[in-house]
Amino acid sequence: MKYDFEKILLCVKNDEQWIRKITIGSLFIIIIAFLLTLPVLAIFLFKSFVIKFLLFAFFYIAAGVIALAVVGFGLQFAHDYRLDSSSNLPDWHNFWSLTFVGFKAFLGSVLFILPVILFFIISLVLEVQYKDAAVHSELFKATYFIFNAITELVYIIYFIFYFLFCANFIKEFNLFEFLNFASAYKLFKGNALNYFILIVIVLALNVLLNSVALIVALTIIGLLLVPFISFYIQMVSCCLIARFIQITDESKNV
Repeated sequence: MKYDFEKILLCVKNDEQWIRKITIGSLFIIIIAFLLTLPVLAIFLFKSFVIKFLLFAFFYIAAGVIALAVVGFGLQFAHDYRLDSSSNLPDWHNFWSLTFVGFKAFLGSVLFILPVILFFIISLVLEVQYKDAAVHSELFKATYFIFNAITELVYIIYFIFYFLFCANFIKEFNLFEFLNFASAYKLFKGNALNYFILIVIVLALNVLLNSVALIVALTIIGLLLVPFISFYIQMVSCCLIARFIQITDESKNV
């Protein structure tokens, strides 16, 4: 087994200020959730459509910028950890630099899942047509169900291999690495088992997060801990991806 799970679970503790940095990240998650709920209040407080629109735009853009910084924080940590397993967490003083990293990852992810988006758009159009299926032939109905099945299959395949292209991106922060299938194949070749172990662990961590969140959210204090736990698991997941890249680099040097 090439993953040192104990070391990865405690990866943030290399930084003496890890509690402060993780707490700031969790506070940002709370702020994002708060900003996303404010436009709902604006509906009841203001009658002017223009004011509502401006408030919606402001709050959602602000939430989006902070979310990009949070994502960029994890990706920067993965990038640094890949180069040095004893590296510290990024510094929140570099907020805009982290935001730019998150923005590039967002654009790259959109490019990567673009075929999936197109499949879902076509599927949505077919679904609208299917509501009036009484006037359609059996061939149309069969086509609708087959295309839906293909769409779900494409989504699953893209989800499974998404982390592989994230690993591609983490190395140099080039958004077009999300489309570099040749480089992704080099990461995957000879390390398929390690990659699927990565997928299983990341999924298990998210299931654990959801389970813990349901339990601790029963109290106010527990509810406040959910963002902290969520952000911590995000760091562990990024660390896992970085470790996978290290494993591929080690296999090439053997």
